[in-house]
Amino acid sequence: MNIQLIITLAVMALMIAGFLSGKFKLGLVAMTASTALCLTGVLTFNEAYISFSDKNVVMIAGMFILSGALSKTSLVPRMKEMMTQHSGKGQLIVFAYMLASVVMIQFSMPTALISMFLPFMAAFDENGKVQPSHLLFPGAVLAHCVQGLLPGAYFVMINGLLEANGAPELLGPLDYSKVILIPAILAFAYIVLIGWKHLPAHTMASMELKGGEKKAVLTDVQEKIVYLLFGLNFAGILFQSYLPFPMHILPIIAVIFLTYLKILDLNDIKNFINLDTIFMLAGVIPLGTAMQKTGAGAVVSDCIMGLLGGNPSPMVMLFAFYGAGALLTQFMSNTATQQVFVPLAIVTAIAQGLDPRPFTMAIFAGCTAAMLTPTGSPSIAIAFGAGQYKIKDILKVFLPLWFLYGIAVCLSANFFFPMV
Repeated sequence: MNIQLIITLAVMALMIAGFLSGKFKLGLVAMTASTALCLTGVLTFNEAYISFSDKNVVMIAGMFILSGALSKTSLVPRMKEMMTQHSGKGQLIVFAYMLASVVMIQFSMPTALISMFLPFMAAFDENGKVQPSHLLFPGAVLAHCVQGLLPGAYFVMINGLLEANGAPELLGPLDYSKVILIPAILAFAYIVLIGWKHLPAHTMASMELKGGEKKAVLTDVQEKIVYLLFGLNFAGILFQSYLPFPMHILPIIAVIFLTYLKILDLNDIKNFINLDTIFMLAGVIPLGTAMQKTGAGAVVSDCIMGLLGGNPSPMVMLFAFYGAGALLTQFMSNTATQQVFVPLAIVTAIAQGLDPRPFTMAIFAGCTAAMLTPTGSPSIAIAFGAGQYKIKDILKVFLPLWFLYGIAVCLSANFFFPMV
C-alpha cells in the first residue's frame, strides 16, 4: 500500500470526522481536505482546486443568486400567503413536492432538479409546519433512488458495460425499470410518511439576508423580467439536450442580464450566494479524484471481496457487491464507483456461472444511493448545505432507508433475474 493511498484514506476519515463533529463549517472542512491532498502531493494544484470551475459549482452559485432575485419579487409573498393558508396540510405539501421530484428526475439530472426547486424555498413561512429542510435533502435522495424508472441513459450505460465486459446477454429497455420499481416505491413511502417528519425545521441558508437588510421592491417591469429569465432558465434545464451550450451556464447568463438591468447589484450577489455550500462542494469533489487516482476505491473493493471467502452464495455476492458500491458512493462519484465495481462484478459472476445482469443493475442502483454524507454527489451536497443539516440528523433519518432500499434492490434483482 503506497503512501499516497494511505494519505487519501486518512484525509477521507478526518473529513468525515470533521463533518460529524458539527464544530466546523462544512466548507472549511472540505477545503482543508482538498488542501491537505495538494500539500501532500496526492493531487496537483489544478486537481485540488479546479473544482471551483466545475460545472455543478458554477451552476449552483448562479442558482443561489437567481433564487435571491426571485425572492425580491412579489411572487414569494404571494406564495407565502398561499402556504400559510395550507399550513395545516404538511403531508400534502410533502407528497406533492416528492411526486414532482419523481416525475421531473426522469427528464433531468439530480443537480438540475435541485437547482430548479431552490428558488421556491423562500416561499415557506418561518413558522409553518413544512420548512425547506423537510424537502431539500429528502427530495434529492428520492431523485437518486428513482432515477431510471423510464428507459434512458441508465439502460444504455448498463448495456454498454455488460457488452464491454463480455456478458452473454444484455438488458431489455424496461429491465432496469422493473427492478427498481418496488425499491423506488419503498423510498417514496418512507420519505413521505416517515422521513421528513424527523428532520429539523430550517429555512434555506441562501435566503437569509445578512445584517437585517431589507429587500428592495421591484417595479412591475423588473418583476416580469425576473420571471421571464427564470422561466427561460427552467425551460432550458428541462430541454437541455436541445441547447447549443451546456445548461450549467444558464443561471450565470440570467444573473448577468439582471445585473446589467440593475435588478441585482454586487451587494445582492454577495448576500445571496451561500459560500459555505460552494466551498463544501468545491472541496469534496477533489476527494473523488484522489480516490480514483490512488486506487483507494479498488482497495476497498478488494477488501470486501476478501471478506466473502472462497465460495460465497450468489445472494451473498449480490448483497456484497451492492453494499460495496452503495458504501463507496458516499465518498466518490457514482460514475467512478460504477467503473470500479461493475467490471469486477461481471467478470466474477461469469466465472461463477451466474447471470451478470442482476449484479450490474444492483451496483447501479447502489451507486445512486448517495444519502448518508454530503460527499455522495453534487446534488446531495447542494441540498445538504442549503438546508443547513447536520450529519447526525441525516444518519438518523436516512440510514434505515439506506438499508431497506438495498435489501429491496437485491431481492428485486434476484426475483426478475434468478441467479440459481
